[in-house]
Amino acid sequence: MPRKSASLTTTGLRVPAAWEGIAWALRGGADLADRAVLGTRATVAALRHGKTLRRWMATLHDLRARGLIDEVPQEFLRALHPPVSRGVALSTRIAQLVDHLDWLETAVLPEPLQRLGRGESLVLLELAPPRGYEAMRLQLRRAPLHSPEGELLLVLTLRRAAAVQPGAQEVDVAVLAFTRMRMQGAGCLAIGGVRGQRESSNRVSPVELQAALQGWKTPVFMVRVAQELARHWSLHLVALDPTWHRLRDWPWRWSRTHREAALKIGASHAPLWEHFGATPGPEGWLVLPLDADEKLEATALSPEKRARQVRRADFWLRTRNQLRAELGRQLVRLAPESRLDGATQQMDPRSVAPATEWAPGVAGHSA
Repeated sequence: MPRKSASLTTTGLRVPAAWEGIAWALRGGADLADRAVLGTRATVAALRHGKTLRRWMATLHDLRARGLIDEVPQEFLRALHPPVSRGVALSTRIAQLVDHLDWLETAVLPEPLQRLGRGESLVLLELAPPRGYEAMRLQLRRAPLHSPEGELLLVLTLRRAAAVQPGAQEVDVAVLAFTRMRMQGAGCLAIGGVRGQRESSNRVSPVELQAALQGWKTPVFMVRVAQELARHWSLHLVALDPTWHRLRDWPWRWSRTHREAALKIGASHAPLWEHFGATPGPEGWLVLPLDADEKLEATALSPEKRARQVRRADFWLRTRNQLRAELGRQLVRLAPESRLDGATQQMDPRSVAPATEWAPGVAGHSA
């Protein structure tokens, strides 16, 4: 069970008041400037969105009482960090977090949910590791508090064999961040971003990684796994339009570093969404299909290239079938949610999740 929060020790069984959130914010930043920003946001939230803030406090208090989160003060700060999509008001941010946490309790079995709350990783699938490695895994984790891209992380990890590197640790070679949101009345698995390795040491070379995935590029592979999660949970799959990244909004765009980062994010994500045939969706989001198996055909003229395409397709089909068989051990297979407002919807015969076509002029977005 999670350890008892020092803050809850002082508040007993009552729900913490909004002013306590201001004190947590002033103590919770990484440095003085960060604490000042968080404190200002908490003060504004208490003055302008008191009812919404009390709902957030009550939700966290309830989750802490049931052992589903560890620290109420830390989780409270999650709402004060702006999400990856620009133009999201604090009241909307809190509503999204509450809705996500309510959904999470229905989407994950009780014992794995407890482990997620303690900050542990759920191993969704053990993949066959490449030569020189002893483990390759797909894992699900809760995102750190300062992560703007999403509340859950889908992570691909590799660990070198002890004979190659004694005491080797798992390396996160690819991470896909997502949140479950309701958009136009329907549940969506909303991808906020996909990234590669961040560790400066103990890195896996791109050649090794591509060989481990039988030629698959890691971002494409991770989105395909996200498609399977969306199908399992009967959710629509959407991804953030790079032009709606918060770094393109004020005050971040004042900084040259942030502007350059926004351009790099757009340059890496736009081709990825184009690869999957993304179409315009709700404002700031793109709709991705739930199935892309039509792109698995071996069409190359060269026998060597065609053989590589066959191995690549076989690797994914085996992985997909194993994943579908294993997901039910920790994740609940949910029924489809309500239809999207202003959208035509038809059932995809290959999935219980609906395939959606967004109605132009109703659910479109501007660049």
